[in-house]
Amino acid sequence: MIENNICLLTDSYKVTHHYLYPKGTQKIYSYMESRTGAEFNKTIFYGLQYIIKKYLQGKVVTEEKIDEAERIVNSHIGKGIFNRSGWEYVLDEHYGKLPIEIKAVSEGTPINVSNAMMTVENTDTQSYWLVNYLEPLLLQVWYPSTVATLSAEIRKLIDFYLGVTGSSDKNIDFMLHDFGYRGASSTESAMLGGSAHLLSFSGTDTIPALTIPENYYNDPYIYGFSVQATEHSVMTSLGSDGEFDQVLNVINQAKDGILSIVIDSYDYKEFLRQATGNTPINSAITKFLDKEGNKVVFRPDSGDPVATTRDCLDLLSKGFNTHLTTKGYKVFDDNIGLLWGDGLNYQKIRDILFAMKSDYWAAENIIFGMGGGLHTSVNRDTQRNAFKCSAQLRNGEWYDISKNPLDSSKKSKTGRFKLICHDGVFLTVPINDKRTNYLKTVFKNGELLIDHDFADVKCRALTYAQRL
Repeated sequence: MIENNICLLTDSYKVTHHYLYPKGTQKIYSYMESRTGAEFNKTIFYGLQYIIKKYLQGKVVTEEKIDEAERIVNSHIGKGIFNRSGWEYVLDEHYGKLPIEIKAVSEGTPINVSNAMMTVENTDTQSYWLVNYLEPLLLQVWYPSTVATLSAEIRKLIDFYLGVTGSSDKNIDFMLHDFGYRGASSTESAMLGGSAHLLSFSGTDTIPALTIPENYYNDPYIYGFSVQATEHSVMTSLGSDGEFDQVLNVINQAKDGILSIVIDSYDYKEFLRQATGNTPINSAITKFLDKEGNKVVFRPDSGDPVATTRDCLDLLSKGFNTHLTTKGYKVFDDNIGLLWGDGLNYQKIRDILFAMKSDYWAAENIIFGMGGGLHTSVNRDTQRNAFKCSAQLRNGEWYDISKNPLDSSKKSKTGRFKLICHDGVFLTVPINDKRTNYLKTVFKNGELLIDHDFADVKCRALTYAQRL
């Protein structure tokens, strides 16, 4: 089968719609928004450029793709269903380039929910059926947008507690680390979700995400960084009886820099007693920390996040120096830290930070890691993303349309739009409004017209996520 056959990148039922629209249909106008009721009140729009470059740009329709799609649809739904003439028209009249115009807000921009972030319409009246045919592919922008939003909201949360506890924010770029590759649904989603995280943070173990800025966003800079770290296969190599011999081996073999050690292979409390007491482990750690720039981060990997964090901070304070921030919260010297990376989501991170504040621990003492919570706990309904048709041109006249079900939260917009910004708030207004439209044409007739740099996208997202 042909990879990325645009004729097949849709839902089955959409293949039947070309003959179901009213006679005289010339244009379909559809839009994407995050509907009211989303988890967060703004969505950071990100990932459309990847979709365009990978799936839509240039000549994407060929005779071979049409033949393959017809063969599959004939068996999948039935003969006489597939719109062969429509696809051949695109091939013959447009040289295989899609006669579609996509307008969108600049990537990285946080948009208030219930606003159009993208609009799509056909540029050739013979290809009206193509607009919503592309919905399943275009709407997949929900995923990187939602991960970008989640990371930005967590950065805002962390930033708040840094401020409340008088903490330094010099390491905030690394206070949420991406551990999500293994938990992602595919390498492609790991790349996209991982790159979305990099809009707000710089810590990641998802190496494939590092390729997105250069390959799709014109930026060869490496935006994600990591450190040397152990896992249980390392720490349990000598069994429970040899645990601390292996700990010594790890510390003595470690390179200079940051060393992250998982400590719950057996008993994290005993591990920290060894690390803070008059023991060979403490001596090895102290020797490692004597080198400027070295740091040890202890990672409990199981248990209740709040209770275990409290335990670990208390145990670490028995062996390592602390001082007070200007607001009276305890903070370890720069060379000691704690990493919690198990089973986290936004709410659990908030709970840990609140508990630390209650115990007079500064927020800068901890780093968080998220895997599935970052990559796979989100879904299209997290930000309630939807793609709906709001206007149709028939026989030379525009008709405004919408859905208005009993569930009013699913009421769709009607008409054609602009996205304007009034006093710092985005608003969706009728297309004849005179104010500046923030929805710019990014794709038209097979060509990418706006080519974002990752640095600019990141700057827009960070402006939203940083401390005000």
